[in-house]
Amino acid sequence: MTTAPACRLTWHRGSVLPYASLWHTVQRAMWLNALRPGELSFRARAHDQGGFPRQVNLLFNETSGGSRGAIEALSMQSLAQALGEPETAFTWAHLGRVPRSVRSLITPSVRVCRACLADGYHSALHSLRLLQTCPIHGCELADRCNCGELFAGDQVVLNRMNAGYCRCGRMAFFTSQTCRCPTMRHDETAPMSMVAAWLERLAGVIRPSPGDRLAQWAHDRILLDSAGAWCDELNLGNPGSAIAPDLQLLRANISVARLSTVERTNAVRPETHSRDWAASTRSKRSLYWSADDATTIYRSMARHIRRHVARGAEGHAIDFMLNPDPLQMGAVIRTQRPAMVAFADLLFTECMETYAGLRRWPYRDPHAGATSRVRDGLAHLSVDGGHDWPPTLREARLAWVRRQAAAAAITHAWRRAQMLAVHAAATGFADWGAATERYMPVGAFSSTHIDRPKPSGTAFWFDAPPPYQVTWAAVVSGEHLRFVSAPAMPRIDWTLPRSSKAQRQATWSEAERRRVSELHGACDGPCLTWSARAGWEVLPSASPSAGPSKRHRLLGVPGAPRVWVFAWGGGFAARVCEIRVQAFGATAREAIDALRSAVRQHSRQCPPVDTAPPLPASEPETLPPEVHAEYELRVSRELHEHGFWRRPWMFGNIAREHLASVKGRSGGQSR
Repeated sequence: MTTAPACRLTWHRGSVLPYASLWHTVQRAMWLNALRPGELSFRARAHDQGGFPRQVNLLFNETSGGSRGAIEALSMQSLAQALGEPETAFTWAHLGRVPRSVRSLITPSVRVCRACLADGYHSALHSLRLLQTCPIHGCELADRCNCGELFAGDQVVLNRMNAGYCRCGRMAFFTSQTCRCPTMRHDETAPMSMVAAWLERLAGVIRPSPGDRLAQWAHDRILLDSAGAWCDELNLGNPGSAIAPDLQLLRANISVARLSTVERTNAVRPETHSRDWAASTRSKRSLYWSADDATTIYRSMARHIRRHVARGAEGHAIDFMLNPDPLQMGAVIRTQRPAMVAFADLLFTECMETYAGLRRWPYRDPHAGATSRVRDGLAHLSVDGGHDWPPTLREARLAWVRRQAAAAAITHAWRRAQMLAVHAAATGFADWGAATERYMPVGAFSSTHIDRPKPSGTAFWFDAPPPYQVTWAAVVSGEHLRFVSAPAMPRIDWTLPRSSKAQRQATWSEAERRRVSELHGACDGPCLTWSARAGWEVLPSASPSAGPSKRHRLLGVPGAPRVWVFAWGGGFAARVCEIRVQAFGATAREAIDALRSAVRQHSRQCPPVDTAPPLPASEPETLPPEVHAEYELRVSRELHEHGFWRRPWMFGNIAREHLASVKGRSGGQSR
């Protein structure tokens, strides 16, 4: 049958009950008119001259693309005209309005109420996972045929349906009588209106929509495990039928904003103001940072941590990167609180920002020159939902949701870094390999849940799936835009107490006095002096003037030793803090370059000095010195070949093997 979409089919007017499923109605139409799927004439785009889109999924009835061609949807207007029914009769006949990000709440195939089928009625709303019983009859919804086989997802695809029967032929979806006109009355479907009203609210939910299937599966699992709690936090209510019990309690963070405030804050400025603002900031904008909300929030968070949480702990982070011994790092973290804070700051910053090591530790790379155009490590946020919002307001609301999602993700990453630092302090073993997680889903859903993808993958915090990253949802609730994120990790307040200006001045003066005292104590007696003209000499140590003094890192030298740089004799002097080596120059740069050459020559002639703090005395050493030297050599070789971040798990393996050898030798000696 290839007539125009306006052609009338054999049909009993008024026989489409409220919320009747498109899947059931199309089967009735095919049965009454003895049609095959390819002979139906209503399709989504009437101007197409090709064949009927037989691959259409009648549960969602939506257009989608694929490698084998686009899958079109049925035109509800053409279907209504062909059956002589009003188009309003097909309200919620399918679930295509539900955003893809929340379709984990819907089964991939149909579920049926046998009492409703006996009356010639079926609703797509029965596929909602939260419904355990039929709202009309109260009987349990079935997802299996009479033969015991589960209803598969392809049974709602048009060209794979056997109209009127299950594929096995043992279960009929209607009889010859109920096919013509259902025996159920219109008023008997009233309980379904509560479910439809709940789906209207669900259609306005916005959730993350990652491109990776495994990440989407992880987000959906958290939603499914505590669906009732999510509905309560989002003020969605419940569908009005028995809800599946939550598998775990939801711990969530909630943000609420008035719609008027959101829309006013995100209102587009006049073109003249936007042009003036862009012209004034174009020259000030850094090429290093992206100009998005996530980067701005991260920079604010990092600045707060640097100034008010990890203040004065930069030295510990640098020492950790120069000597990445997990046992030694754990011992320092256990005994010194600033080291624990620095370890958390190191994990958070390095994992959120791709080039943090060059920007913050040790502040600049002498071989790289000017900073090239790079992108920070924050992943782009993809969202899904809010399609029913007015177009004029949708962008403003989505911008607010993206900011909230970025803030939730960054806060979660910082709290997780804190938990890892606390764990390192408790165990005495620093493991920064958790910054790069090899995530693997744990457990499996039952047959009524979504299919689990292949359990493998590796990602940083900012684009790893839950629980390494938060999942969230947002919805318009009355006059407010409500945002809920989970899981919420416990807050650890490491904020340093605020000090008065007098206290800050006293602290600075004491630190300056201590630096001057250490400098004058070091610059005493004879010292090895090197210059390009005279070579190596032994001269008296240069005495610093009364000007400001500060230690620096000598970059470009293995170990990056600390050095003093101060004015002396009309020029500048540079001296290593740990060893008696100094050099001079007309400028500070010349003095530092000369000292760098001197240290390189000195390191070739003399073994390096181990300045790392020793392990606590409470942990006795049972191995001979040569075994510890071998362990330190393996750590140094790994650092030299792969760096601090490329293979962080390898440092942990080396330390565990060392501990195992210590325990084995101790056991052998005791026997």
